[in-house]
Amino acid sequence: MLELTVYDEDREVLLKFEHSLLSLSKWEARTKKAFLTNVAKSNEELIQYYQDMLVSPEGRRDLVYLLDPEQLVELQDYMNGSQTASSVPQETSSKFNPEVTTSELIYYWLVGLQIPFHPVETWHITRLMMLVQITSYKNQPPKKKKSADVMAEWAAINEARKKEFGTSG
Repeated sequence: MLELTVYDEDREVLLKFEHSLLSLSKWEARTKKAFLTNVAKSNEELIQYYQDMLVSPEGRRDLVYLLDPEQLVELQDYMNGSQTASSVPQETSSKFNPEVTTSELIYYWLVGLQIPFHPVETWHITRLMMLVQITSYKNQPPKKKKSADVMAEWAAINEARKKEFGTSG
């Protein structure tokens, strides 16, 4: 969660923002566009997303317009930053996945991986995506070894045993 302070009619107001699945869902439901794409967003679309990220104070979407340029940069840094220390091994693949990641697709992954929506739908999106990656990785069946690798392991074990017991085979 990111907290920023603005001044509304000489009053200090604390704004709390969450870049979360819930925020993505709200924005995508209203705009009918996927948010997590490389397509640049207009200033208006970004302002709308900041409004969807605003969790406190409720019902005061207009307060987003009081953010100064430095706070907008801070908001972008928060959105682009990683909120996790975890990582998973990445398989190199020449396949290109053209699937667009939408909030519904992420909800599908949560269902498929049996991850309950609450409380993860309010987590920072990078943290949630890391949980999905880790759960998916840990649920994969062990990969089968190539027969040549198995044969090489057996040969190495046999050679070690020959030396250990002083035999020729």
